[in-house]
Amino acid sequence: MVLHHSKAQNYDMKNTVLNNDKVLIGLSKKEVVVRLGNGFNFYPDNQWSYILKRYWYGRKKVLYIDFDAAGTVIRQSIESKYGRI
Repeated sequence: MVLHHSKAQNYDMKNTVLNNDKVLIGLSKKEVVVRLGNGFNFYPDNQWSYILKRYWYGRKKVLYIDFDAAGTVIRQSIESKYGRI
């Protein structure tokens, strides 16, 4: 099992998430970290977020991941935001 991907591999996975809205469902927190990196998420939290894409004028595409009590992904959504997330 690979515990760390390069930035290029994380970028490829983020693009995969943008194009497939169910790709993370059923994964554990550890598997999400392996695929997307640590980001700025507090590990015990049940909702994580990742910035998938930044635009020059301030808009961001943000991935939100919800986990159940066992730490398994139950929902993921992508939203466009301006400013802080």
